[in-house]
Amino acid sequence: MKYRRTKRFHDCYDELPDAVKEKTKKAFLLFKDNPNHPSLRIKKMEGHKDIWEGHVDIHYCFTLHYEKDEDADETICVFRVIGTHKIYDNP
Repeated sequence: MKYRRTKRFHDCYDELPDAVKEKTKKAFLLFKDNPNHPSLRIKKMEGHKDIWEGHVDIHYCFTLHYEKDEDADETICVFRVIGTHKIYDNP
């Protein structure tokens, strides 16, 4: 699987406290090895078609969706935004 981050994700990530950035790096390595790891709590978002949510810790979360690269016949995981639970208002 390929991974991509939106500009919005990058901008939000840059605003995170350093400790949360470190937790995020660990969470994404875990996601890469096992996207269904229980600590990430990945689940489909209610009320948003094809958008998923996951958690870095109890206070910080991220959203993602999947796209298909037809040319390479490969799935791309697109990380949309990261931050506090406020991101659920505009995932």
